[in-house]
Amino acid sequence: MKKWMLGLSCLGLMACSDGAGTVTFTTYGEDYIEKEIPAAVGDEDGIVDGWTVRFSKFLVVLGEVKVGNHDETAIEMTQARVFDVHKPGPVVVETFRDVPAQEWDHVSFAIAPNANAVAGNADAADVTRMKDGGYSVYMEGTATKSTTTKRFAWGFTTNTVYEHCKSPGLGEGVTVPKDGEETVQLTIHGDHLFFDDLQSPDAQMRFDALAAADNLGIAGPDGEVTLEELAAVDLTELPSGQYGTGGVGNVQTLRDFVTALTRNLGHYRGEGECEPRAR
Repeated sequence: MKKWMLGLSCLGLMACSDGAGTVTFTTYGEDYIEKEIPAAVGDEDGIVDGWTVRFSKFLVVLGEVKVGNHDETAIEMTQARVFDVHKPGPVVVETFRDVPAQEWDHVSFAIAPNANAVAGNADAADVTRMKDGGYSVYMEGTATKSTTTKRFAWGFTTNTVYEHCKSPGLGEGVTVPKDGEETVQLTIHGDHLFFDDLQSPDAQMRFDALAAADNLGIAGPDGEVTLEELAAVDLTELPSGQYGTGGVGNVQTLRDFVTALTRNLGHYRGEGECEPRAR
């Protein structure tokens, strides 16, 4: 693949375009991460078995943002950064200037561990946490149902590239305006962490099985749901019709299931989709 870096390399591409513009990438956790995921009421979206989830921290390592066409990469982010998308957003990930003004049909990015990551908007202690743990995603929060509250603090080492990103209204890729600026949001969907199916478009959010792991797991009912407790729950023990894997391999426990869901956190310009690829 040809790689055109900013500067003189972009000048070569400008011969095939009409001037240049700026592209700014941002990231945003939306209300579900910044505020709460509510219990479902009537036909409204929410967690169908009555739980309300509130995050106090939601860290992601974002990097490898690329824009290009076919076998050419116009711009590429080389420095991974740690963002806490529980903090108010959107926040800037990277700004690229002097980008050839034209349609670029390929945008991709990664959520992956990176030992050289630096702070985006995350605190220094959280950057250290992500690097020392080898995490790509880490979150802390609570889930509450009636008078019961469960805590969780989960870190994941999944390495995922999100490719061929497109939005419903604007299509695939990004168009760089001449002498203008285009803003592209890399949206993090925290609600997907609680889906009850890995493939179905009709997946619903649930927490009952996760909460029950605290009672059944190795530590016993102490009010905290750990990944070790989720690993002790075999999917075959859960209610029929819930936690379907859709043929995804090597998913046997509830921990495996939630880990697989972390590969679906990254989205494009709100409700836009990318093709996640595990590395």
